[in-house]
Amino acid sequence: MKLFKKCSIILTSLLLLLPSCAERTPALAEVMSGLYWKEQALKDIMPSWTKYSQDIASGAFHTNLDSAWSTFGNSDKYPSMISRHLFSYSAAYLLSGNEDDLITAANTAKWLMEHAWDNEYGGWFDVLDKEGYPVQTTKTTFVQVYTITGLTMYYFVTRDPVVLEYIERSNELLETKVWDHTNGGYYDMMNRDWSVNSSNKSFSSVITPVSGYLFYLYLATRDSKYLGQIDKIMTATMENMVDSASGWVLETFDSNWKYLPGREDEHEVNIGHNIEAVWMLLRNYLLTEDRKNFELSRNILDKIYSTGVYNQYGIWLSNISRTDSALKTSRTYWWIQAYGNMLCLYLYHITGENKYLDDFRKGALAWDSGFMDRKNGDTYMSTDYAGNRLDGTKANRFKTSYHSIEQCLLNYLCLNLWVNNEPVELNFSIVRPEEGDLLWPVLIEDPNVRIRSISSDPSHLTTRINENLSVRLPSGKNVLLKVVLDNM
Repeated sequence: MKLFKKCSIILTSLLLLLPSCAERTPALAEVMSGLYWKEQALKDIMPSWTKYSQDIASGAFHTNLDSAWSTFGNSDKYPSMISRHLFSYSAAYLLSGNEDDLITAANTAKWLMEHAWDNEYGGWFDVLDKEGYPVQTTKTTFVQVYTITGLTMYYFVTRDPVVLEYIERSNELLETKVWDHTNGGYYDMMNRDWSVNSSNKSFSSVITPVSGYLFYLYLATRDSKYLGQIDKIMTATMENMVDSASGWVLETFDSNWKYLPGREDEHEVNIGHNIEAVWMLLRNYLLTEDRKNFELSRNILDKIYSTGVYNQYGIWLSNISRTDSALKTSRTYWWIQAYGNMLCLYLYHITGENKYLDDFRKGALAWDSGFMDRKNGDTYMSTDYAGNRLDGTKANRFKTSYHSIEQCLLNYLCLNLWVNNEPVELNFSIVRPEEGDLLWPVLIEDPNVRIRSISSDPSHLTTRINENLSVRLPSGKNVLLKVVLDNM
């Protein structure tokens, strides 16, 4: 695969050969509104997934869907991908209070626990057949992590103790079986019985517990052990995965942290993963106030901006050469664009620099004109450097509704609370709270966000705001709550 082209020799005439995806460019003010992103999630993205992606006959979701939502390829199912949809439907309920979204999320969580969990050894199978029976019993760390991710967002919304038990058991297996207690970092793959299958360590195994579920799990439980786990992972990442020569975070290493390029002459750097590392360091900084996280993030961020991988079109390019910054890809992917946009809002919140708000505007407009599919719904998979569609695939082993919906959710929260000084409304359905249980409803790393008001159904139930940070719950069953937050 030829990844790199000299930027100076990219021919502008190429654009004439590619169909433009800019079917509708929103006004600048639209993308700066939190409500715009809430409505994008609920009106432009989720309805198509609900209509086309659910496997009515066998349960869960179809794995492969083309640009017009037709199935293709094999029918195997991947717990990590199914759980990413669980994240999306849970987030959709959080935003809407729509009971149908909650029912889909509940059914998806139940399907995962019934089909994907290994009742003998624990953990989640890598691959299931169409009917939900395991066909590949290895336990790739990537699969373990993203299966926990969807369950965690569902737990955030419902506080279901059964789901929390699966989350905690899964996380404990990662900590006791997959973490390298000598050299640090998570191994890439385990056998069914949790013996090591591949002792290599990759970005996708080491840092994804942080970006996938640990921040959300901490915010839901306020258990300090998850903060310690985040810090341990980020320390291992920054000490072992950053190239001393170039300063970039690299991809794959052996068990002793020796870099393993995919080819002998490989010099490729994944910009999406470097954006992800910066974003995780900043989120950790907001929670811990440890200046080390901020300084480490700046080192990588400066490289991202100085090399031009964020370009004049508002596109975050996907790859660059480790040894020659003039060599870049001419394309990007939906998840990288989403991560870049979310990162900019965090940078603005932390630094107060309008430059990052301007960069968010550019990136958000590029997202809307380049990735949003106004004809068929949801998003395209990739565009070129100017935002013209390259791959319209809706779903495969790696693309689901997840990244788009996470961006919509966090953009809604961050724009309202950090930029526009407007309240947000979030919906919860607490499965079976006990008297005095606490609901922590704030989903972003900001101690200044407070609870403005709370309403419950049935309305006679008594809920109390506890020091503006949490809700003290009554005993009950399926208690519906609407919580309004603002930034005081």
